[in-house]
Order: sequence, then C-alpha cells, then structure tokens
Amino acid sequence: MIYNIKIKKNKKKFRKNKPRFKKTLFHSNNFLFKKKHSFNNKYRTKKVVYKHLKFIYFLKFIIIILLLLLLIRIQLKYFSCINDIEIENYGLTFKRKMKEYNKEKNKFAIFSRTRCPSCGLFSFYIIHLGCINYYLSKGYIPIVDLQSFKNRYNLNDTSVYNLWELFFYQPNNYTLEEVKKYAKNVENFICTDNLISYPHYNINNNYTSMNFWHKFAEKYMPIKNNIMNEVKINMKKLFGNSKNILGVMIRGTDYIKNRPKYHPIQPDVKQVISDVKKFDKEYKYDFIFFATEDEEIRIKFLSAFDNKVKIVTKEDFIQIENYNSGINKVLNYMKNYLINIIILSKCLDIITSRTSGSVGVFVLTKGFRHSKVYFLGYY
Repeated sequence: MIYNIKIKKNKKKFRKNKPRFKKTLFHSNNFLFKKKHSFNNKYRTKKVVYKHLKFIYFLKFIIIILLLLLLIRIQLKYFSCINDIEIENYGLTFKRKMKEYNKEKNKFAIFSRTRCPSCGLFSFYIIHLGCINYYLSKGYIPIVDLQSFKNRYNLNDTSVYNLWELFFYQPNNYTLEEVKKYAKNVENFICTDNLISYPHYNINNNYTSMNFWHKFAEKYMPIKNNIMNEVKINMKKLFGNSKNILGVMIRGTDYIKNRPKYHPIQPDVKQVISDVKKFDKEYKYDFIFFATEDEEIRIKFLSAFDNKVKIVTKEDFIQIENYNSGINKVLNYMKNYLINIIILSKCLDIITSRTSGSVGVFVLTKGFRHSKVYFLGYY
C-alpha cells in the first residue's frame, strides 16, 4: 500500500516536471531567450525581435524599390531605343552628345549650296563633298542643310526635316537639329561651286582623284545603314552570289528633252546596246545590271537582250515629271535612284555616260576592271 502511494507521487512529479522540462529545453535552444525568465526579460526579448523584424522588412522594402527602379530604367532604355529606330528612318539619330557640343574647339559650319531648284540628288552629292572638304580645311565641323531653303525634294516646304539625313550621315555624326538646338559656336554659309574643288565629270580618268574622293566620302558622307541593307537584299535577289556583272546606266528624260546648257551630251541608245553586246561577247558576264530613269530607253534596251539583264523593278527608277505629286513619291524616287547608283558601283565592269550620277558611281566604287564612259561634249 505504501509502495503504491510512492509510485503515485513519483508519477505526479514526473508529470509536473515533463512540461517544465520541455519549456526549459525549448527556451534554452532559442537564441532570443534566456533560461531564466521574468516579465522584464520577456518584454525585452519581444522588443528585440520586433526591431529585428522591422529592420528585415525595411531591407526588403529597399530591395523592392531598387528592383522597380532598375526595371523602369530598362523599360525607358528600351522605349528610347525604339524611338531612336523610328527617328533613324528620318535621319535624326540623337547621340546625346551635349557635353561635347560646346567645347572650345567645336566650331560648326551649317552650309547650303547655291540655290539650285532643278538640281538632282547627285548634283547635290558631289557639291556637298567639296563643301565638306572646304569647311573641314577651315577648322569647322560642316553640317549639310537641305532643309532651310526651297528645293525640289522638300516640295518648297522648309518646315520638314532635313532630307539629306534620310540618306546620308553627317560628318562626325552630328545632326542639323542637334547643332541648332545645343551648339553655341555656329556659323551659317552658302557654299558656291567656284569656292571649292569637288569630283568632276572626268573623275574616271584620274585614279588619284577617284581614290581620294572615295576614301573621303566613306569617312565624311557615309550612306545610311538602312539604304545599304536594301542594296544587299536587292543584289542577293538579282545576282545570287555572282560577281561577274556588267553595270550599264543611260540618262534620258530632261537631258534629251531640255538639253541643259553645259551638261554632257548623252549617247544614242543603239550605240550603247552595240557596245554592251561587244563587252558581253568578250567577257561573258553572268548578268547585266541596267539603270535608267527613262521608260522609253528602258523598253529599247530590254528588248535587245534576253533574261541576262536585271533591273531593280520597273517602277522604282522612273523620272518624276511633277515633283509636287507628293513627298512620299519624291522620297521613294530619291531612295531608289541612290540604290541603283550603289549597285552600279559594285559591278565588275561599267558602261555609262557622263552625268552627276556616274560621277557618284566612280566616287562610291572601289574600282572597276573595265570601264567605258561616253564623252560627246556639252550641250
């Protein structure tokens, strides 16, 4: 009986000690609590835990804010790239070089050529090359301005963007709009033909001159990337991987109808066809690339050859009779004219008459194996 009572007491003690044992064990393993507990200690530990959690939440908040700012920055950069691509199509690629604009050495010369309401694209091209060379020699950074005066390409609307920058980059990669907005040292000039030296009609006979202007144009008047990409696409489509190509260009329209004074006389189409056949018989070309802005000449030339003759498309390079027919039509003509000239410059051999366009061909080319340029005097 007594034995039984002792057992009961021991059981009770065991039961009482069991939860206390667990509690002590739990709290002893917790780094925030001590073995001995009191009301003040518990209050202090809770306060420590609260401060610790508050600090962690604060860190999380800061990290989230930083991530959001980073995301916003990435988004803004992405959209700015899209805007740059859109602006690129209009030739106004903003490089955000404001810190460089107003250095003491940066003097800008914004120039236009002498008023020429009927001048073509490559008439501007060869004169602009000479003007850029002239103002560089005077210590300026030249900027081509085809916006501030009336011409056939902006349809007499001087409020439109600088049309030159649709097709060519400016020297040193500045733009007309950037310089007008941010540059302090700016002077405006009219660049006259008699002030400068520039590529002439006889450039094909002077290798030194041709080599100089080719390297100069590559450096100071590079063609827009989107134009060069279209050239590559067209050449791949027309010629595949062939390099054995004869380029032929004949000028008609206003040269024949109006016979502009001091401009080169153009050859007869029959004479050109005869010479092309002789070249083809001797050198056995894979393709003949033909370019003209005159539809009558195109029909005569194509009828004299089989499928060996390639053109960009029938509609791409037709002379515009009325330049007030719409800015998009004018710009499309200018672009396709430029593409045809670039393709001609990449042919193995060339047959052409003397025009501003053919001067452009010899500026852009790295060299032809054989060339024939008709010179029949001037009107």
